[in-house]
Amino acid sequence: MAGLTTLRRFVGLDLSLTSTGWAVLSEATSTPSYGRVRPGKLRGEERLVRIRTDVMAVAQASTLVAIEGYAFGARQGREVLGELGGVIRVALHEAGTPFIVVAPPTLKKLATGKGNAPKEAVLAAAIRKLGYPGSSNDEADALWLAHMARAVYMVQQGEDVPLTNPQMAAIRKVLNV
Repeated sequence: MAGLTTLRRFVGLDLSLTSTGWAVLSEATSTPSYGRVRPGKLRGEERLVRIRTDVMAVAQASTLVAIEGYAFGARQGREVLGELGGVIRVALHEAGTPFIVVAPPTLKKLATGKGNAPKEAVLAAAIRKLGYPGSSNDEADALWLAHMARAVYMVQQGEDVPLTNPQMAAIRKVLNV
């Protein structure tokens, strides 16, 4: 059927073992959607499977997914969080879903203009700049990641992206240019 266009869909994932934030920007709607995967009392493999299942349901049919990278300065839970990151990356790969990994300072730079901004500043920027009505750092990070995915895709396609200089620097960092 000639003339049909595929609506683009961008997903942001702020991976966590207790509250994984997700956000979706879709051309099918002008309003982003967001939420959290909260596995409750599940532990071990059951927790990883629950998070993977819920994340893959959100990421289905995405144009590009942005995942927040590891916080290498973290001292606790690195190994288990690394397992979760690996599980999600492999699931996305096996599903043929393209994804990028965004370092935490790069995400903060996109949101606030500063790579060392505290989480609260990223949340405040999501409220102020993106109209986010919530109070979850996880959802706010995911929303910024979805915006990062859309901007990276648009730059790769040669489309105009209205970004500030610090935001463009963040995009270039992700694209390694």
